[in-house]
Formats: sequence, structure tokens, C-alpha cells
Amino acid sequence: MPAMDYSRVAQFYDAYVKTKFDVPFFLHEAEGSSQVLELMSGTGRLSIPLIQAGARVTCVDNSPEMLALLHSKLREKALSAPVHKMDVCNLALEGPFDLIIIPFHSFEEILDRDEQRKVLAGVARLLSQTGRFICTLHNPPVRLRSVNGQLTQLGKYPLPDGKGTLFLSAIQEYDATSHVVSGTQFYEIYDADGIMRSKSFVDIQFYLHERGEFQKLVEPEGFRVLALYGDYSHSLFEEDKSPFMIWVLGNKRAPTKYLERKQ
Repeated sequence: MPAMDYSRVAQFYDAYVKTKFDVPFFLHEAEGSSQVLELMSGTGRLSIPLIQAGARVTCVDNSPEMLALLHSKLREKALSAPVHKMDVCNLALEGPFDLIIIPFHSFEEILDRDEQRKVLAGVARLLSQTGRFICTLHNPPVRLRSVNGQLTQLGKYPLPDGKGTLFLSAIQEYDATSHVVSGTQFYEIYDADGIMRSKSFVDIQFYLHERGEFQKLVEPEGFRVLALYGDYSHSLFEEDKSPFMIWVLGNKRAPTKYLERKQ
């Protein structure tokens, strides 16, 4: 099964995904980059601020429904960017890009190890010699604290144009053998009188990479680790308490004098 069927949630996505805590981090990282490639860009949560800041961003996603919303936002804001409907496991693009990003832990939606390698091989092919690849992941010990097999309410969100209120809840379980979290998200829509108008669900899956496992995965594909942050303030990763693993990877082909970008 796919990690998530975005065709079933695209209409709600921007109502409940309001995350902005990573935007300043990526705006900083994109400074001075001539060509930025954002993979799994979705509706443009991050793409739009990057483009507004002057970055030349190419967007890739495999969901036509999510990309339709991105195109609509670009038109509304009089912005432009190359947008491609494309499977990230088969990147048919021409590089090079000096910054490639997979934000919002989206790489975890690639569950199969061979497909993970295909994504990394495609990124390595498109990355400039001195470019950087930023891949964000959850830190398993911290993320698993909220995976307990219990139904949990995730939030209450107003829908645009007064179309009601979305109540979002989920149940998740972890398989330590496969390293995959599986679960279901439930979407309930209520009108202004508190009457439920619709209810739907979508199954979800994502892969939790251990630190050493991910490093062993990327190194054979031609990457070297430039930095590993534990959050979006550029704090160094701490195994037992960092919420995220923010990998900044460079190309092994880069000259030996190439140093980690100054923060």
C-alpha cells in the first residue's frame, strides 16, 4: 500500500498542516543557492516562502491533487516555479542543483529499501559537485513516545470559507521488525451547529530510520555527512532527546577543501 493516499486528504491538508517552525531554517539554508530542488513539495507549504524570498525553486511531487493546490497558490500570489508531477524514485530531471531538500520528514514515506536507494541515487545524480542535500527525519526514540496504539485527537481546525470545522484524530502502531509505523487518520467535519456532515479516514505508513542505519544507507550512494542537527535551530543532534534528525549531506566528489557551510 502507498504510505498515504493524498488524493483523499488534499482538500483538508492546508487546514490542518500549519507547520512553520522549519521555514526559517530552510530560508537560511537556501541563501546563496542558485538552483533549489524541493522533493515531495506537496501544496507548497515550504516552496511558497522560499520562492517569495527569491530562491529559484523546482518543485516535485507525485500527487496531482496536492500539486493542483500548489499551482493555485502560485497563480494567486503571482509567483512562478517549475512544477513536476513525478515519482521521486524515478527523477527524470536535468541538474545540477546546488541545494536539494526533502523536508517535513517526507523521505520516511518511502518504505521499500530499494526505492529509498533509488531516491538517493537520483539526488546524487542531480546534486552539484559542491551542493548540499538536506533530508529531515524523525528521531525514533522521541517519535515513538506518541505511538501507543491508542486513538488520539490531533487537533481542531477551522475550514476555509466557513465550511465548518475539521476534527483530526489518529491511531498508530509500530512494528520494530520492519521499522514501520502504521495507522489510520480520521477526518470529521462539523457545521456551525456542531452537526457532523462527513467522516472519512486514510491509512498511513512511515519508516523510522535509526541514525546509523541512515548513514549506512547514504554513504554508498556518494554522500558524506556535513552536519546532523537535532532541531531547526541548528542544535547538534542528541540521541535521547532531539525530536528530529536533520541531515546535511555533501557530495563525496567535492574537493577536499570544501567545508561545511557556516551557520
